[in-house]
Amino acid sequence: MNSKKKIQCLAIIAVSAVLVGCQTTRENNFSEWQEKPLGKSRFNVPTISSVPVTKLEQNERNNGQVQNDRWELACGQGVVTTAYTFDGWFKTQSEVHLADEQEFRSAFDSAEITIQQTYPITSNANGKAVGYYADALLNGRTECSFARFGVRATKGRKIYDNDQGTIDTVVTAYYCGQSDFNMARFTQQIAVIDDRQAYAARVKGITPTNCGSEGNHQGASPQTAETDWLANTKLGAYSGTVAMVWGNSFKDSDLDADISIKDYGGTLKFTGPESDQCSVQFRVTKYATPEAGTWFANCNKGDFASGDFRVDSTRHLIAKGENDDKSLVEFSLLLPRP
Repeated sequence: MNSKKKIQCLAIIAVSAVLVGCQTTRENNFSEWQEKPLGKSRFNVPTISSVPVTKLEQNERNNGQVQNDRWELACGQGVVTTAYTFDGWFKTQSEVHLADEQEFRSAFDSAEITIQQTYPITSNANGKAVGYYADALLNGRTECSFARFGVRATKGRKIYDNDQGTIDTVVTAYYCGQSDFNMARFTQQIAVIDDRQAYAARVKGITPTNCGSEGNHQGASPQTAETDWLANTKLGAYSGTVAMVWGNSFKDSDLDADISIKDYGGTLKFTGPESDQCSVQFRVTKYATPEAGTWFANCNKGDFASGDFRVDSTRHLIAKGENDDKSLVEFSLLLPRP
Protein backbone atom coordinates (compact mmCIF):
# COMPACT_ATOMS: atom_id res chain seq x y z
CA MET A 1 0.00 0.00 0.00
CA ASN A 2 1.44 3.41 -0.93
CA SER A 3 1.80 6.21 1.60
CA LYS A 4 -1.21 8.17 0.38
CA LYS A 5 -3.59 5.21 0.60
CA LYS A 6 -2.15 4.21 3.97
CA ILE A 7 -2.76 7.67 5.43
CA GLN A 8 -6.35 7.75 4.16
CA CYS A 9 -7.11 4.29 5.57
CA LEU A 10 -5.66 5.23 8.95
CA ALA A 11 -7.89 8.29 9.12
CA ILE A 12 -11.03 6.28 8.39
CA ILE A 13 -10.12 3.52 10.84
CA ALA A 14 -9.29 5.94 13.64
CA VAL A 15 -12.59 7.81 13.37
CA SER A 16 -14.66 4.65 13.03
CA ALA A 17 -13.11 3.18 16.17
CA VAL A 18 -14.22 6.11 18.28
CA LEU A 19 -17.67 6.60 16.75
CA VAL A 20 -18.96 3.53 18.55
CA GLY A 21 -19.11 5.68 21.67
CA CYS A 22 -21.59 8.19 20.28
CA GLN A 23 -24.33 8.86 22.83
CA THR A 24 -27.27 9.42 20.49
CA THR A 25 -26.77 6.86 17.69
CA ARG A 26 -26.34 3.09 17.72
CA GLU A 27 -26.22 2.09 14.06
CA ASN A 28 -23.45 2.73 11.56
CA ASN A 29 -25.32 3.64 8.37
CA PHE A 30 -23.17 5.99 6.30
CA SER A 31 -24.13 7.85 3.15
CA GLU A 32 -21.76 7.94 0.18
CA TRP A 33 -18.82 10.34 0.26
CA GLN A 34 -19.39 13.32 -2.01
CA GLU A 35 -16.79 15.88 -3.07
CA LYS A 36 -17.72 19.44 -2.13
CA PRO A 37 -16.18 22.91 -2.60
CA LEU A 38 -13.83 23.86 0.24
CA GLY A 39 -16.24 26.67 1.15
CA LYS A 40 -18.74 24.02 2.30
CA SER A 41 -16.42 22.92 5.12
CA ARG A 42 -18.11 22.50 8.49
CA PHE A 43 -14.83 23.25 10.29
CA ASN A 44 -12.19 25.88 9.59
CA VAL A 45 -9.53 23.44 8.32
CA PRO A 46 -8.82 25.25 5.00
CA THR A 47 -7.83 28.46 6.78
CA ILE A 48 -5.87 27.08 9.73
CA SER A 49 -3.87 24.43 7.88
CA SER A 50 -0.27 25.46 7.25
CA VAL A 51 -0.24 23.39 4.03
CA PRO A 52 -2.73 23.71 1.15
CA VAL A 53 -6.07 21.94 1.52
CA THR A 54 -6.83 20.48 -1.91
CA LYS A 55 -10.09 18.54 -1.56
CA LEU A 56 -13.15 18.22 0.68
CA GLU A 57 -15.47 15.23 0.88
CA GLN A 58 -18.51 14.87 3.14
CA ASN A 59 -20.93 12.19 4.21
CA GLU A 60 -23.42 11.61 7.02
CA ARG A 61 -24.16 8.86 9.46
CA ASN A 62 -27.68 7.87 10.50
CA ASN A 63 -29.55 10.50 8.50
CA GLY A 64 -27.32 13.37 9.55
CA GLN A 65 -26.93 12.66 13.27
CA VAL A 66 -23.17 12.49 12.68
CA GLN A 67 -21.69 14.77 10.02
CA ASN A 68 -18.33 13.72 8.58
CA ASP A 69 -15.84 15.90 6.72
CA ARG A 70 -12.65 14.62 5.11
CA TRP A 71 -10.03 17.05 3.77
CA GLU A 72 -7.07 16.13 1.58
CA LEU A 73 -3.85 17.99 2.44
CA ALA A 74 -1.28 18.97 -0.20
CA CYS A 75 -2.63 16.72 -2.96
CA GLY A 76 -2.66 13.55 -0.90
CA GLN A 77 0.27 14.07 1.46
CA GLY A 78 -2.11 14.17 4.41
CA VAL A 79 -5.72 13.81 5.55
CA VAL A 80 -7.91 15.51 8.17
CA THR A 81 -11.25 14.07 9.25
CA THR A 82 -13.94 15.33 11.62
CA ALA A 83 -16.98 13.48 12.93
CA TYR A 84 -19.40 16.05 14.38
CA THR A 85 -22.55 15.25 16.37
CA PHE A 86 -24.15 18.67 16.03
CA ASP A 87 -27.13 17.92 18.31
CA GLY A 88 -25.57 15.08 20.32
CA TRP A 89 -22.33 14.12 22.02
CA PHE A 90 -19.98 11.25 22.71
CA LYS A 91 -20.00 9.16 25.85
CA THR A 92 -17.57 9.82 28.67
CA GLN A 93 -15.96 6.49 27.78
CA SER A 94 -14.93 7.93 24.42
CA GLU A 95 -13.01 10.65 26.23
CA VAL A 96 -11.32 7.98 28.36
CA HIS A 97 -10.17 6.15 25.23
CA LEU A 98 -8.90 9.32 23.57
CA ALA A 99 -6.96 10.27 26.72
CA ASP A 100 -5.18 6.89 26.84
CA GLU A 101 -1.67 7.42 25.44
CA GLN A 102 -0.96 3.71 25.13
CA GLU A 103 -4.15 3.21 23.13
CA PHE A 104 -3.12 6.08 20.86
CA ARG A 105 0.28 4.48 20.27
CA SER A 106 -1.07 0.97 19.74
CA ALA A 107 -3.45 2.17 17.01
CA PHE A 108 -0.44 2.35 14.69
CA ASP A 109 1.32 -0.90 15.64
CA SER A 110 0.34 -2.78 12.48
CA ALA A 111 0.70 0.11 10.05
CA GLU A 112 4.50 0.42 9.69
CA ILE A 113 4.28 3.65 11.69
CA THR A 114 6.63 4.34 14.60
CA ILE A 115 5.26 6.86 17.08
CA GLN A 116 8.05 8.93 18.59
CA GLN A 117 7.30 11.95 20.80
CA THR A 118 3.67 12.37 21.90
CA TYR A 119 2.00 15.59 23.07
CA PRO A 120 -1.25 15.66 25.07
CA ILE A 121 -4.13 17.82 23.86
CA THR A 122 -6.11 19.14 26.81
CA SER A 123 -7.85 22.23 25.37
CA ASN A 124 -8.25 24.29 22.26
CA ALA A 125 -9.51 27.76 21.35
CA ASN A 126 -13.13 26.64 21.69
CA GLY A 127 -12.68 25.00 25.10
CA LYS A 128 -12.57 21.33 26.00
CA ALA A 129 -10.31 18.91 24.13
CA VAL A 130 -8.77 15.52 24.86
CA GLY A 131 -6.32 13.36 22.92
CA TYR A 132 -2.80 13.36 21.50
CA TYR A 133 -0.68 14.38 18.57
CA ALA A 134 2.72 12.93 17.80
CA ASP A 135 5.84 12.96 15.69
CA ALA A 136 6.26 9.68 13.84
CA LEU A 137 8.07 7.79 11.10
CA LEU A 138 6.31 6.03 8.22
CA ASN A 139 8.15 2.95 6.94
CA GLY A 140 11.05 3.91 9.18
CA ARG A 141 12.11 6.90 7.08
CA THR A 142 9.34 9.38 6.22
CA GLU A 143 8.72 12.01 8.90
CA CYS A 144 5.03 12.42 9.73
CA SER A 145 2.67 14.10 12.18
CA PHE A 146 -0.37 12.29 13.57
CA ALA A 147 -3.23 13.39 15.80
CA ARG A 148 -6.41 11.89 17.23
CA PHE A 149 -8.46 13.95 19.64
CA GLY A 150 -11.93 15.06 20.63
CA VAL A 151 -13.26 18.60 21.09
CA ARG A 152 -16.45 20.21 22.29
CA ALA A 153 -17.20 22.26 19.18
CA THR A 154 -20.65 23.52 20.24
CA LYS A 155 -20.64 26.23 22.86
CA GLY A 156 -23.12 25.96 25.71
CA ARG A 157 -25.68 23.23 26.35
CA LYS A 158 -27.50 21.39 23.61
CA ILE A 159 -31.24 20.84 23.40
CA TYR A 160 -31.33 17.73 25.59
CA ASP A 161 -31.49 17.83 29.40
CA ASN A 162 -28.95 15.03 29.84
CA ASP A 163 -26.16 16.92 28.04
CA GLN A 164 -23.11 16.57 30.33
CA GLY A 165 -20.80 18.73 28.21
CA THR A 166 -18.69 15.90 26.81
CA ILE A 167 -17.00 16.13 23.42
CA ASP A 168 -19.17 16.31 20.31
CA THR A 169 -16.44 16.01 17.66
CA VAL A 170 -13.64 13.53 16.96
CA VAL A 171 -10.75 14.81 14.84
CA THR A 172 -7.94 12.90 13.17
CA ALA A 173 -5.06 14.48 11.26
CA TYR A 174 -2.18 12.81 9.44
CA TYR A 175 0.52 14.49 7.38
CA CYS A 176 3.62 12.93 5.78
CA GLY A 177 4.53 15.66 3.29
CA GLN A 178 7.63 17.71 2.55
CA SER A 179 6.44 21.11 3.77
CA ASP A 180 6.00 21.77 7.48
CA PHE A 181 2.53 21.11 8.90
CA ASN A 182 1.97 22.98 12.17
CA MET A 183 0.10 20.31 14.12
CA ALA A 184 0.24 22.19 17.43
CA ARG A 185 -1.45 25.21 15.91
CA PHE A 186 -3.97 23.02 14.09
CA THR A 187 -5.11 21.25 17.28
CA GLN A 188 -5.46 24.58 19.09
CA GLN A 189 -7.37 26.48 16.42
CA ILE A 190 -9.77 23.98 14.86
CA ALA A 191 -13.35 25.14 15.35
CA VAL A 192 -16.81 24.66 13.90
CA ILE A 193 -17.91 27.38 11.46
CA ASP A 194 -20.81 29.51 12.65
CA ASP A 195 -21.33 31.67 9.55
CA ARG A 196 -21.06 29.31 6.59
CA GLN A 197 -21.77 31.98 3.98
CA ALA A 198 -19.06 34.34 5.23
CA TYR A 199 -16.58 31.50 5.50
CA ALA A 200 -17.30 30.34 1.95
CA ALA A 201 -16.53 33.85 0.72
CA ARG A 202 -13.26 33.84 2.66
CA VAL A 203 -12.16 30.46 1.31
CA LYS A 204 -13.03 31.51 -2.24
CA GLY A 205 -10.23 34.06 -2.02
CA ILE A 206 -7.54 31.43 -1.41
CA THR A 207 -5.49 30.68 -4.51
CA PRO A 208 -6.20 27.03 -5.43
CA THR A 209 -3.34 24.51 -5.52
CA ASN A 210 -2.92 22.46 -8.67
CA CYS A 211 -2.43 18.72 -8.28
CA GLY A 212 -0.95 16.28 -10.79
CA SER A 213 -2.98 13.58 -12.50
CA GLU A 214 -1.96 10.99 -9.90
CA GLY A 215 -2.97 13.17 -6.99
CA ASN A 216 0.58 14.22 -6.13
CA HIS A 217 1.70 17.80 -5.88
CA GLN A 218 3.25 18.97 -9.11
CA GLY A 219 7.02 19.24 -8.84
CA ALA A 220 7.35 17.41 -5.51
CA SER A 221 10.70 15.64 -5.08
CA PRO A 222 11.82 15.35 -8.70
CA GLN A 223 13.83 12.22 -9.31
CA THR A 224 16.34 13.87 -11.65
CA ALA A 225 18.70 16.78 -11.15
CA GLU A 226 18.48 17.73 -14.83
CA THR A 227 16.25 20.75 -14.31
CA ASP A 228 17.02 24.46 -14.49
CA TRP A 229 15.80 24.98 -10.93
CA LEU A 230 18.32 22.53 -9.50
CA ALA A 231 21.10 23.41 -11.92
CA ASN A 232 20.92 27.13 -11.12
CA THR A 233 19.97 27.14 -7.44
CA LYS A 234 22.03 26.24 -4.40
CA LEU A 235 20.06 24.06 -2.01
CA GLY A 236 20.33 24.41 1.76
CA ALA A 237 19.39 26.54 4.77
CA TYR A 238 20.79 29.97 5.51
CA SER A 239 20.00 33.34 7.08
CA GLY A 240 19.25 36.09 4.62
CA THR A 241 16.99 39.01 3.79
CA VAL A 242 13.84 39.48 1.72
CA ALA A 243 11.86 42.49 0.57
CA MET A 244 8.32 42.18 1.90
CA VAL A 245 5.04 44.10 1.58
CA TRP A 246 2.01 42.75 3.49
CA GLY A 247 -1.06 44.85 2.75
CA ASN A 248 -1.06 48.29 4.31
CA SER A 249 0.25 47.08 7.67
CA PHE A 250 3.80 45.96 6.96
CA LYS A 251 6.66 46.87 4.64
CA ASP A 252 10.35 46.05 4.95
CA SER A 253 12.88 46.09 2.11
CA ASP A 254 15.57 44.33 4.19
CA LEU A 255 13.67 41.83 6.33
CA ASP A 256 15.71 39.19 8.15
CA ALA A 257 14.52 35.68 7.39
CA ASP A 258 15.48 32.06 7.89
CA ILE A 259 15.53 30.66 4.37
CA SER A 260 15.53 27.02 3.27
CA ILE A 261 15.85 26.12 -0.41
CA LYS A 262 14.97 22.55 -1.45
CA ASP A 263 14.59 20.60 -4.67
CA TYR A 264 10.84 21.19 -4.75
CA GLY A 265 10.74 24.81 -3.44
CA GLY A 266 11.48 26.04 0.05
CA THR A 267 10.43 27.98 3.13
CA LEU A 268 10.89 31.40 4.71
CA LYS A 269 10.42 32.20 8.38
CA PHE A 270 10.26 35.81 9.50
CA THR A 271 8.70 38.30 11.91
CA GLY A 272 5.81 39.91 10.08
CA PRO A 273 2.87 42.27 10.78
CA GLU A 274 2.42 43.24 14.44
CA SER A 275 5.60 41.32 15.35
CA ASP A 276 3.83 38.07 14.46
CA GLN A 277 5.84 34.98 13.59
CA CYS A 278 5.12 33.99 9.99
CA SER A 279 6.24 31.36 7.52
CA VAL A 280 6.05 31.10 3.75
CA GLN A 281 6.14 27.84 1.86
CA PHE A 282 6.71 27.92 -1.88
CA ARG A 283 6.65 25.09 -4.40
CA VAL A 284 8.04 24.97 -7.91
CA THR A 285 5.54 23.92 -10.58
CA LYS A 286 7.64 24.90 -13.61
CA TYR A 287 11.26 23.71 -13.42
CA ALA A 288 12.42 25.08 -16.78
CA THR A 289 13.70 28.65 -17.15
CA PRO A 290 11.99 30.93 -16.24
CA GLU A 291 10.97 28.85 -13.23
CA ALA A 292 7.63 29.52 -11.56
CA GLY A 293 5.35 28.17 -8.85
CA THR A 294 2.90 28.86 -6.06
CA TRP A 295 3.26 29.95 -2.45
CA PHE A 296 1.22 30.42 0.72
CA ALA A 297 1.95 32.06 4.06
CA ASN A 298 0.64 31.56 7.58
CA CYS A 299 1.18 33.65 10.71
CA ASN A 300 0.64 32.48 14.27
CA LYS A 301 -2.14 35.02 14.91
CA GLY A 302 -4.13 33.82 11.90
CA ASP A 303 -3.01 35.96 8.95
CA PHE A 304 -2.97 34.01 5.67
CA ALA A 305 -1.83 34.88 2.17
CA SER A 306 -1.15 33.01 -1.07
CA GLY A 307 -0.19 33.60 -4.67
CA ASP A 308 2.27 32.81 -7.46
CA PHE A 309 5.95 33.45 -8.06
CA ARG A 310 8.43 33.57 -10.93
CA VAL A 311 12.21 33.64 -11.12
CA ASP A 312 13.67 36.46 -13.22
CA SER A 313 16.89 36.55 -15.23
CA THR A 314 18.88 37.83 -12.22
CA ARG A 315 17.78 34.81 -10.10
CA HIS A 316 15.40 36.87 -7.97
CA LEU A 317 12.31 34.99 -6.83
CA ILE A 318 9.45 37.48 -7.21
CA ALA A 319 6.16 36.57 -5.52
CA LYS A 320 2.78 38.29 -5.59
CA GLY A 321 -0.57 37.44 -4.06
CA GLU A 322 -3.28 38.50 -1.63
CA ASN A 323 -4.12 38.09 2.04
CA ASP A 324 -7.53 37.38 3.58
CA ASP A 325 -8.49 41.05 3.18
CA LYS A 326 -7.68 41.00 -0.55
CA SER A 327 -4.75 43.33 0.09
CA LEU A 328 -1.55 42.95 -1.90
CA VAL A 329 1.17 40.75 -0.45
CA GLU A 330 4.48 40.54 -2.29
CA PHE A 331 8.04 39.58 -1.54
CA SER A 332 11.31 38.92 -3.33
CA LEU A 333 14.62 37.27 -2.53
CA LEU A 334 17.82 36.53 -4.35
CA LEU A 335 18.28 32.81 -4.90
CA PRO A 336 21.84 31.62 -4.23
CA ARG A 337 23.68 30.02 -7.12
CA PRO A 338 25.54 26.70 -6.78
